[in-house]
Amino acid sequence: MLRSGAFAIPPAPLALTIAGLMPFVGGALACWALEGDIARQAAAYLTLLTYGAVVLSFLGGVRWGVEMSDAMLTPPRWGVMSAAILGALIGWALVLYYVLGAPSPWVFPIMAAAFAGHWLWDVLSRKALPVWYDGLRTIASVGAVLSLLAAWATTGPAALF
Repeated sequence: MLRSGAFAIPPAPLALTIAGLMPFVGGALACWALEGDIARQAAAYLTLLTYGAVVLSFLGGVRWGVEMSDAMLTPPRWGVMSAAILGALIGWALVLYYVLGAPSPWVFPIMAAAFAGHWLWDVLSRKALPVWYDGLRTIASVGAVLSLLAAWATTGPAALF
């Protein structure tokens, strides 16, 4: 599925992506480290979810940018631009759901699925994206998904089934 040369990523985007993964990994580690401290662990959950929502919004912005650069020759497509905001809306809805008194552990795998779906869209969209973007998105998505699932695992055995 990934194109040949996908992991020949230029240093700047690779370094910035790895830096961008630190809040995911740190958030998941905090969820584990704060086990037993309900209030602080809840704050770590919310922080991780909020960062995930921000990154999903960023990814949608990337897709808008790709679509707008293509629009120099043709009008932007409604379907693509609409799909690009879904990640932001899902992230916002999950944070809102968590904050408004329904802190379901299922917000973590749902957000992980949103990241996986965005990754799939990105690697299947060859148009206007450099080959190395496949590898970059794979690294970022694996890190985000694993971090969200690690946080989910701290919510208790009942949440895992």
